[in-house]
Amino acid sequence: MAQKLRIIPLGGLGEIGKNMTVYEYGRNMIVVDCGVMFPESDMYGIDLVLPDYNYVIQNQDRLRGIVLTHAHMDHIAALPYLLRHVKAPIYGTPLTLGLVERQLREKNVLDRAALLPLTQAQPVQLGPFRVTPFAVAHSIPDSVGFVIDTPVGTVVHTGDYKLDETPAGGYKTDLDTLQALTQGGVLAMLGDSTNADRPGRTPTERVVAETIDRLLAEAGNQRVIIATFSSLLARLQEIMRLAHKYGRKVALTGRSLIENVNLARELGYLDVPEGLLVDVEAHIPPSKMLILSTGSQGEPRSALNQMANDLHRSLKIGPGDLIIISGGTIPGNEETVGGMLNKLFERGANVIYGPMAQVHVSGHGSRDELRAMIETVKPRYLIPAHGEARHLYLHAQLAAEAGMPDDHVFVLRDGAQWITDGENAWTEESIAIDEVLVDGRLIGEIGEIVMRDRRRLSQDGFIVALIPIDADKRLIGEPQIVSRGFVYLNGADDLLASARQEIKRQYRRGERNVQRALEDFFYRETQLRPVVLPQYVQV
Repeated sequence: MAQKLRIIPLGGLGEIGKNMTVYEYGRNMIVVDCGVMFPESDMYGIDLVLPDYNYVIQNQDRLRGIVLTHAHMDHIAALPYLLRHVKAPIYGTPLTLGLVERQLREKNVLDRAALLPLTQAQPVQLGPFRVTPFAVAHSIPDSVGFVIDTPVGTVVHTGDYKLDETPAGGYKTDLDTLQALTQGGVLAMLGDSTNADRPGRTPTERVVAETIDRLLAEAGNQRVIIATFSSLLARLQEIMRLAHKYGRKVALTGRSLIENVNLARELGYLDVPEGLLVDVEAHIPPSKMLILSTGSQGEPRSALNQMANDLHRSLKIGPGDLIIISGGTIPGNEETVGGMLNKLFERGANVIYGPMAQVHVSGHGSRDELRAMIETVKPRYLIPAHGEARHLYLHAQLAAEAGMPDDHVFVLRDGAQWITDGENAWTEESIAIDEVLVDGRLIGEIGEIVMRDRRRLSQDGFIVALIPIDADKRLIGEPQIVSRGFVYLNGADDLLASARQEIKRQYRRGERNVQRALEDFFYRETQLRPVVLPQYVQV
């Protein structure tokens, strides 16, 4: 019986983040990317969300290697967690491996993986999979897509890309190499869908440099603070060049930014003029200082957010500061970023952000670029990837406009099994997967029941019912009610007295399900559902 190629997305389809895809042929498997997603606003207490990689753990004897498209956290940051369970060779470009190595060392799992470099257009053989990287323009250098040759046909995995002809850093999407690698035809393409709802083309990174150039020219005696993603190394390079042009020294604040700059300099991805970098506490006139900071997303512990809350140990924001937020707001972060912006304005700063000037552009291609990729690759089948549901469906519509038959475009969700024999393609029953939540040192131990309780606690508070009982579990004495985040005890005497009577009624009836009775009682009386915790005290 002929073998079939099986593609299983474990993350990244239906959300922005936790990208991870399994390619399987016979008893051989490779994994493309292994990233995290940052928690949504109602995931109280959660630090990270991981893809459900149990399928890989259960079949690790088949795993021939993990290949990485680029070094953004939504593509690499779940590796330290996966490698606690499996050993595997990891392939990536030099910058990607440099950032991965740092993460693995911090989590004490560096000995669990061999880190092996990829070279543009040079293939690596992983079992029956021949994986060849090709350069793509994205918002971090050394990004690649993959041409994956399999026994049943060639698959193109685009990774994150845009068709930027003037990218900062000079890394263009290499369509010529991609065409040369796929002259025999392409069976399927997994294509980036992130900006499938944006018409036209994504603006070039060059416009950001032009905007920052103008803002620095107009800054006068203001101290300049620019907040951006620590992974946007090409943008950091442009900012440093412009700071040097206008005679400003550059100081760094934010751990990830300092570490990424140091690593990029070591690997040759940043060229910093001698004497440009100074300590953030250096005595430099404001008109000669430019501070690069983390915190464009308003992250609570980031440098810019600490400045907004007057908690930064070295920097105080006030009138005379020009703050440029050079980073698009990630969906779900709007409220956090908005709150930070308000505080910066209240401190007297002059703040420039997205709607006011073109200080950020996306690293993902828009509709015209997605269509151009489809027309370049000419895949028989398309699997829209990397995006929320609306992005995947809009990418599918775009494929139809480009002439692809509807039954050759597969909109999948995490856990789906897409199968092809090289001639036809179909889906089979999805594998059972779930989000893996990281809360401190707890990994995967926080489930939906706990999250539901946390949401209820955040909305309706909780009630503790202290119930005195004897050795035979009979009620003796008066129950006590303690409330937090539900009602103010001193102003709810009647309600709490009625709740105590409800407990007594349960015991007179011989029933013991006090929790359910109180939940029903409080909902009847208040239309709220506090978390109810009965505590039995034997006396």
